[in-house]
Order: sequence, then C-alpha cells, then structure tokens
Amino acid sequence: MTSRPVQTPAIDTASGDEVHPAFGVAVVTRRHGSGRSLFQSDLLHNETVALSVHEATRKRDLNHDWVHPGRELVEIEMSLAQWGSLVSSMGLGSGVPVTIRRTEHEPFVPEIPHQPRTAESLREVREVTDRMYARVKEATAALHEAIHEKKGVRVTKAALSALENAVAGVGSNAQFAIDSLVEAGEQVVAQARADIEAHVLEVARLTGARPSIEASSFDAPALPGPTTSREEPTDA
Repeated sequence: MTSRPVQTPAIDTASGDEVHPAFGVAVVTRRHGSGRSLFQSDLLHNETVALSVHEATRKRDLNHDWVHPGRELVEIEMSLAQWGSLVSSMGLGSGVPVTIRRTEHEPFVPEIPHQPRTAESLREVREVTDRMYARVKEATAALHEAIHEKKGVRVTKAALSALENAVAGVGSNAQFAIDSLVEAGEQVVAQARADIEAHVLEVARLTGARPSIEASSFDAPALPGPTTSREEPTDA
C-alpha cells in the first residue's frame, strides 16, 4: 500500500486561518417538505436526512480551536430508513443507497423521477407468466396435432414429454417470479415501517410525550419443581 505524503497545515495570510486539503466538516440535517423521490426507495418522502461534507479551516483563538466549514464538496439525501441502515451497518454489505444532491462540480444534480421498483417487478412477473403460457400453449398444440393427425407413437410421446416439461417449468419459474415480487413488497413495507418508527421517535424526543403504543410487560410464571439448575439425564 502506497503511503500518502504528509503536509503541514498552512496559514492563510488574509484570514489567519489554518488550511489543509484534509480539513473537513460533515453536517447532518433533518429536512421537511413535500414528497421527494429518492434513489432505491418506492416511497415519496416528506422527511429526509441530508449529509453534506465541506472543506474546513481552523483558527486558534482564546485557547480554543475554532473550526469553520467552507466550500461544500458533496451533499447526499437519505430516507430515515436509509439513514438508520447507514449508521447501524458499518462495514457490512456493499453500502446503503443514497441520493446525490450536490457535488463539487455539479451544484444542482437533476431530480430522480418517481418510478417505484415494484412496477419493474410486476413487469418481470408478467413477462415470465407470458413466456410460460406461450410455451405450454405451443406444447399442447403439438401434442394435439400429433394425436389427431396420427403421427405415430414416437412423435406423440415426444410431444407429450415436451408438454410435461413445459408444465413442470411453470412451477419453479412462477415461484421464483412470485418470490421476487414478494421480496420487493417486503422491502417497501420495511422502508415505510422504518420511516414511521423514526418519525414517531423524533416526535417523542421533541415533545417529551410517551409513545402512543407500548409493549405490555410480561412476567413468566414460575414453573413447579426445584429451583436448582436443570441437569442433563445420565445413562444408568
């Protein structure tokens, strides 16, 4: 691994601030507004979390370091569910999808049109079912022709085998398509649940109110018999 060069912070002659290419500030803000479309989310979000990274300067004054944000380098926006995944899954998986809003070279990144991915899953399911139906219909027609035109036992058996294979493929292919659709639906539900839970917790934090729904406590009754730890049975 190539080591990086070490560079001592410089002093800006105009402001007296320390500057260095590695100085930065990250700012997290909560946003409220009309429903916005985010990358890899089927929902329109009224509340989101924005994370921006800025260049920074440092100044020593009154025995204290004062750090000030400068030019913005990048800003990303996330749903509450995506933000929760980001802070709770460090080092796991391939990352969390986010929506890029601004970059160092693109101050206004174009918006994403609202195109739920569940619609893509539905389209794929329709394509799979159409292909399966066409294959079964073709095999049925070939078997019907072989029987009625008396093409012989060999041709009829081949047509019957093709139909059986087509019907057998229906089950596995249909199940795969349905499982994919169910998974997409579960992801949407998980996104909505995470956003709702985060919103409820934030309201409770700001207002000091107790949650409107609480899990009841449950005390397991003591079982009859000795209170000593259970011993494994031994062979006589």
